Amino acid sequence: MHLARQKRSIVGALVLAVAAAAFAGCTMVGDNLTGVDVNRGGPTTCIKACNDSYALLYNQEQKRHQAAVEACQALAQPAKGTCLAAEDAVHQSNKDALSQGKIDCQNNCHRQGSGSAG
Repeated sequence: MHLARQKRSIVGALVLAVAAAAFAGCTMVGDNLTGVDVNRGGPTTCIKACNDSYALLYNQEQKRHQAAVEACQALAQPAKGTCLAAEDAVHQSNKDALSQGKIDCQNNCHRQGSGSAG
């Protein structure tokens, strides 16, 4: 049972690493030299990318959670209850991290191109 909990923790950490890598795609960029914005989408495009990444990662987390719950259901009591409680905690933690990553990504979108003249 202890091994199953370690596996879930490792999977949870991997999900968070993937989330961090996906949200790292929203990086700050400086103003260009001409002042002409060739990326017409600007922050709106970046926010859409953040939302799309979040949706993909959230769906992956839901699938991971469902598989973990099914694995817990295969255990005998009281291990089943302990496993389900631990999985719920991991799932909530992963969802919280994904939500914060989405917010951080979107906040970075608003700072893109906010350089100073001079």
